[in-house]
Amino acid sequence: MKMKKILTATIALATLATAVFATAAVAGKGRSVETNSMIGLPLALTGPAGQIRGINGGGAAWSIGPSSAEVSGTGKVEVAFQNLIFASGPNTGKNTLPSMRVVVSCLDAAGATVNVATDPFPVTTATPLDPGGDGMIEARLALPSPCLAPIVFVTNAAGTGWFAVDGL
Repeated sequence: MKMKKILTATIALATLATAVFATAAVAGKGRSVETNSMIGLPLALTGPAGQIRGINGGGAAWSIGPSSAEVSGTGKVEVAFQNLIFASGPNTGKNTLPSMRVVVSCLDAAGATVNVATDPFPVTTATPLDPGGDGMIEARLALPSPCLAPIVFVTNAAGTGWFAVDGL
């Protein structure tokens, strides 16, 4: 429960920071991409059917609660989320995975896909009183310059199947 309060505060601050940073980016004073809208993996996009830039959809549908992600031109990545849980299968309504990764996918100057992953980071797992699925990470990645059309994924610990992606 303490982790959930910390994540709630982090997401609230990230929302405020996003408004400030989005204004700066529009004014051309900084290069960053932010979102407070990550989407869980729909059932129809599980497995190879859900492949985006070489990363398959996970093996089951997922849903996600409040979330935020920010990627800067310097490679700084900050992602926080709550209630990233199975939406199908035997573990519906909970998270059983103790670690995940964030993958930032870019197109380089030649138009090639470049996927760069964080190290695995801890994610809360289900308990009798909490469905789990809360996680946060700050990392620095070696992104290509420029990093065109960035996409932020939350994946399994291997980085081979996505559970949530930025979107509207």
